[in-house]
Amino acid sequence: MTAGVLLCAAAISPGGAAQAADEWSPPSSYTSTDRGDGTYRVPLLRADVPDISVARVPAAESAEGRDVYYMISTTMHLSPGAPIMKSYDLVNWEIVNYVFNRASVGDAFSLRNGQNSYGQGQWASSLRYHDGVFYVVFNTNNLGGAYLYRTDDIENGSWQRTALGRGLHDPSLFFDVDGTPYIFHGSGGTSAVRLNADLTAITADYPNIFTAADYAGQPFIGGLFEGAQFYHIDGWYYAVIITWPSGQGRQVVMFRSRELLGRYTAAGGVNSYEARGVLNSNGFAQGSLVPIARDGGTTDWYGMFFRDTFPIGRIPALIPATWSDGWPTFGDNGLVAVDGTFAKPIRLSPAEELFARQQSIVVSDDFANDAPHRPYLDEQWTVPPGSAAEIAPNGSRLDLAWQWNHAPDNRYWSLTDRAGWLRLTAGTVVTGDYVYTKLANRAELAWFEEARNTLSQRTFGPRQSVETKMDISAMADGDVAGLAAYNRGFSYVAVRRTGGVNTLGVVNRGQPFAVDLDQTTLENFLPGSTVPLGEATEVHLKADLDFAAPTGQLWTTFHYSLDGRQWSQLGSRVGPQTLDAASPTSWGTGSACSTTRPSRPAATSTSTTSCSATR
Repeated sequence: MTAGVLLCAAAISPGGAAQAADEWSPPSSYTSTDRGDGTYRVPLLRADVPDISVARVPAAESAEGRDVYYMISTTMHLSPGAPIMKSYDLVNWEIVNYVFNRASVGDAFSLRNGQNSYGQGQWASSLRYHDGVFYVVFNTNNLGGAYLYRTDDIENGSWQRTALGRGLHDPSLFFDVDGTPYIFHGSGGTSAVRLNADLTAITADYPNIFTAADYAGQPFIGGLFEGAQFYHIDGWYYAVIITWPSGQGRQVVMFRSRELLGRYTAAGGVNSYEARGVLNSNGFAQGSLVPIARDGGTTDWYGMFFRDTFPIGRIPALIPATWSDGWPTFGDNGLVAVDGTFAKPIRLSPAEELFARQQSIVVSDDFANDAPHRPYLDEQWTVPPGSAAEIAPNGSRLDLAWQWNHAPDNRYWSLTDRAGWLRLTAGTVVTGDYVYTKLANRAELAWFEEARNTLSQRTFGPRQSVETKMDISAMADGDVAGLAAYNRGFSYVAVRRTGGVNTLGVVNRGQPFAVDLDQTTLENFLPGSTVPLGEATEVHLKADLDFAAPTGQLWTTFHYSLDGRQWSQLGSRVGPQTLDAASPTSWGTGSACSTTRPSRPAATSTSTTSCSATR
């Protein structure tokens, strides 16, 4: 039986179709909260960007002659991973690179041979710029512990990878005033390791420099106590940590000491770190301090902290700090209102501001294969037997906003087979035998979650619309192809070919999540949502995602068209989807260009915005 082939193209918008303006004065991008009047709303970005770490390149060291900021976040099982985002004003961001193409060539990161990395993979990176070199450190829960990457060109250079040989929870790279490198890490207590001079090996351990128990009775201590990031400011060493006391929201606690290693170097071996709660408002917590240079040589500090904004995800917020007696207070006297506004900390020229506001971490795409080549695509691996062809380059370059659900099988997707289209070819058969390896109950994966080559972008709120065009003429019996919004729960509209007949329909999976699944029943089309496609060879699909009615739930309405102009709704809106805090996945927006069925070598799946998209 020949493999099925799917071709698709798609578009995404913030809740509806975009209209051309007479002159170029557009609103801010889909993921920007820049109001265009010198202020911005918090949270920023309107999309899932958790565990942020920010680094500044000062104007004196920047090839652009001005301060440039870079930010990194967690992407777990997605590939490429550890996205590098860039900004000139700390409000508007775009993706300019990734640290790695694949975190591993093994089965777990490739969704292969019964293994997966849902909720695992790359976590909580630390991004630092020191003496002309950029460094990234992150931990992996299932891929051999922590890794350190470095490059002298964060946007266009190759990354050198060093395995540190052990796990380091929520690592924070820090260079002391004399240049000595340390990595701070831990949950419930903050420990450190010292690295050798070339940052290739751990040379010393300093366990439990301070712990939550050292501050027993303080109202801002309890739960989490992790995500530490370290800074040296005005002769003090500061640590920023997230806590979650019982009955309260997530919050930010800061610690300071004159001694970096605390009791290891302090007189009498006592804990030298003082603690103070600096932000307890609406759950804004965990992230990075950000320096802003001012005229006269002074420095302002802001916090880039995220907020759980379910079901969209963990959304960053840039929050100003006011310092008094060596301690900051964030927000307006410690308060940060959701959807509140602050003045932008960095003002660009009017033309630069207009351009910056168009920057986005999601994009529409016509799949012209014209994205710039990035060196992370040239990673060299010692390849296990049988997988060399799978990771071989295929000459296709996706826009930087796209990420695959796990590392893709490069044999079965292409932007060059047909110009202007993403082609997905059936490659594997789903089994129904995969389980969430992170979860103790070993809950089964749905067929949709098992399907290889799911292509994705982030969702964004409060509303968005995703549209894709699919050529289904070469689908074979057993293939399923469609458009999805997915987390551990998911909703999708798909074409399913059975007995030579193509049928369109809607699937919805919500909570609670059963441990044992009947995948066939789970992914049956909902009654009242099906349409026979007859002899049609192309179909347009659209998903309207609503995160705001009500807030905290995602409801999706699916539509289809045979000509891209006249649209028909498929059944009722489906949901609710909520982001399970214990879930091993994060939300992606939804165009799945092909998934798999167990009856044949099935088409690989794409999900989260489409095979060619406008937002």
